[in-house]
Amino acid sequence: MVVLIVIIGIIGSVAAPRFLDMGEFSSPQAHRQALSDLRFAQRLATGSGCPVQVDFDPSGYRFRQRTDCRSGPFDRDLVDPLTGRAPFTIVLPGGAGATSDVDPLVFDALGRATSVTGIVTDARIEVGGLPLEAIGETGLVRVP
Repeated sequence: MVVLIVIIGIIGSVAAPRFLDMGEFSSPQAHRQALSDLRFAQRLATGSGCPVQVDFDPSGYRFRQRTDCRSGPFDRDLVDPLTGRAPFTIVLPGGAGATSDVDPLVFDALGRATSVTGIVTDARIEVGGLPLEAIGETGLVRVP
């Protein structure tokens, strides 16, 4: 009986950290959140008629609009729809980063994905090691 308890204890000490580590769940959750947030930004740009810029960095991403709407720098922070406060900045959980081959990515007033210079372009985005893409002409954000 004692040997059996010792064996179960050894197995438990090796297996417990694996089952208690939530890090494996943070990347897919961050990926789903980024998909939802980017779709929100695209809809906001179309609905308001004012472009929305998404800045990516290794720790997360941030949404901004132009103060003048049509021209000038993207210097007005968006209001986070969940908290009701600005800035709309997402800090990803440890280990999950955000990168894009088009950085910053801008959704124009027609909802298209563009570079900051206004050139319509497809964007490949990675959040927590998982891919997303924004289709230039439609602005559709999807999992490839």
